[in-house]
Amino acid sequence: MKPDCYDYVRGYYNVPAYIGMRVRINGREGVLVKHSKGDQYVHVYFDGDKARDWTFHPTDDVEYLVVGVTR
Repeated sequence: MKPDCYDYVRGYYNVPAYIGMRVRINGREGVLVKHSKGDQYVHVYFDGDKARDWTFHPTDDVEYLVVGVTR
């Protein structure tokens, strides 16, 4: 895999965060998006939202959906 903006998040918080990964947060599903802030958060576009990405701590109620398996 190529390095991306979630390298730090994956290594430090031990979560499988990658650009394009599906996630569920508080019952809403969306996708992790690329960001340029270089921070320790994950950035999500929720399904149905048009132009806003939301920022969450990688371990706060974030379900990482991996090939039909929730981690």
